[in-house]
Parts: sequence; structure tokens; C-alpha cells
Amino acid sequence: MEAEKTLTNEEIIRELLDLLKKNTMKEQANDVFEICSYVDVLEKKIDSMTEELTNMQNQIKEMQEDTLINNAKKALTEAQERLNARCEQIKSQVSEIKVQVKSTAKNIVDETKAKGRAALYRVTEFVGIKKRLLNVRTVVKDTIVSTDRDIARTALLAKGFREAGQTVNNAFRTFADKPEMDYSQKEQKHPLTKAALAPMKAVRKLLVSMELHLDASIDKLDNLAMNVRFDKEKRMEQTKDKEQKAPDTEREIIYSPMVAEPQEYKYNADAFEARKTSEAKQETAGKELPKVREDKAR
Repeated sequence: MEAEKTLTNEEIIRELLDLLKKNTMKEQANDVFEICSYVDVLEKKIDSMTEELTNMQNQIKEMQEDTLINNAKKALTEAQERLNARCEQIKSQVSEIKVQVKSTAKNIVDETKAKGRAALYRVTEFVGIKKRLLNVRTVVKDTIVSTDRDIARTALLAKGFREAGQTVNNAFRTFADKPEMDYSQKEQKHPLTKAALAPMKAVRKLLVSMELHLDASIDKLDNLAMNVRFDKEKRMEQTKDKEQKAPDTEREIIYSPMVAEPQEYKYNADAFEARKTSEAKQETAGKELPKVREDKAR
């Protein structure tokens, strides 16, 4: 697989990773990068499986022609075709995952440019590929089971051909008055082993490795969701702290006029006393007026 085709080298993925890092979301950036890396690894393993199966097909074709071998070639070809069909199915599923990852990344980048940091929380949408990854894992596990069965059958077939060949060889040696060969002390491999058994075992090894990578990528998706949740909670706490400090300032502004209340009370008391003194003076003036008139009468 060419480097430019990997998810980790896609321009939109790199742009998303840069935005996450610049917005202090380094852990989320690492999670996204590792998820993309796992998908890239899956593609590489699929390519390796395809090579092994192509090699198996060519080896089967090159096997010598006789009645028994021809029957074996037919059975082995069917096994190779089953494996190849599963391989293509997995390849198609991984391609769909890759398209979804790129599409999700583009949507997040576009919205972040328009609305800001909050849009980066949409990286949790990568969890949407979890179902697809689970489906791939199911196919991989089923393929491992069927491959184990084909390996066992091929091994038995190879053993039968090998023992049959040894029996025929010893029969000819006996006919020629020669001692029989002791094949128990000498391991011999039938062409079937090289043609089919070895590629099958190589494919099985790749399938087991794929299953491990799928498990790791699924765990990483869960980890990404958790990291985003922690970041949200952290931001909410910081906002809450700011809001709690804001009312304290408001209280000082609201209740500061109360310092002037005693002054206002004094002001009102003085006015009352002034009004009371004025009324008293008027009353006194009223009492003195009749005396003046009385003197005038005298």
C-alpha cells in the first residue's frame, strides 16, 4: 500500500490533528491518530493476505498432474477461493471505514473553522465506526475458524499423500530386493505443504494479528469518548468557577449603597427636627400676638 493512501497521511486527518493539538486536546489527537494507524495496519495486512493467497493459487496450478493430485488441487482451489472471498469482504469493509473516517474528519474541521473549539468535541463521532469494526472482527474470527479447518484437512491430505508415496517407494525397493527406507527418522514434506499449507498458515497468522488490532482500535474509540467527556467536564468546572466569582462582585455593587443608609436616616431626622422647630416658633409667635393687642387696648 502506497504511503499517500494511508489515513495518517491524508491531508484532512493531519488538519484535524493540528486543530486538536492547537486547542489543548492533545490526548484526543493521539487517540484519533492511533485509530487511523490501526486502520492503515489492517489495510497492510489485507494486502499481505492477498499476496499469500495469490502465491497459493500459483503453487496449486504448478503441482504435477495425476488423478490423485488433480482431486487434491480441486479441493485446495476451493479452499483458496473461500479465503480469497473472505479477504475481499474484509477489504471492502475496511475501505468503508476509511471513507467514514475521512468524511467525519472533514465535517469536524469545517465546523471548527466556522464555530470554534466546541465543534472539536464532535471527534466522538468517530465512535460511529465501532459497529463497522465489530462487523470486521466477526468476519475475521469466522475466517480464522474456517482456516483452521482447512489447515487441518490440508495437513491430513498432505500426510496421506506423503505416506502413500513412502509406501509406493518401499514397494519398489522391495521389488528390487532393496531394504525399505525408514521414513520415521526423516521428515519429508509433500508439495502440498509448500503449495497450500504454508500460505494457509501465513494467512491465519495475519488474521489473528488483525483481530488483535481490531480489539485495540475498538478500545481506542472508547478511550477517545472518555477523554472528550473529561475535557468537557473540565471546561464546565472552569466555567462554573468563573460564574461563582462573578456574583461576589455583583454583591459589592448591589449592597455598597447601604453604607449611605445611616446618612440618609440622619438627613431625614434633621429635616424632621427643623420642621418641628419651625412649628414651635410659629406657635410662640401666635401666643405673643394677643399680649400686644391687650396692651394696645389699655
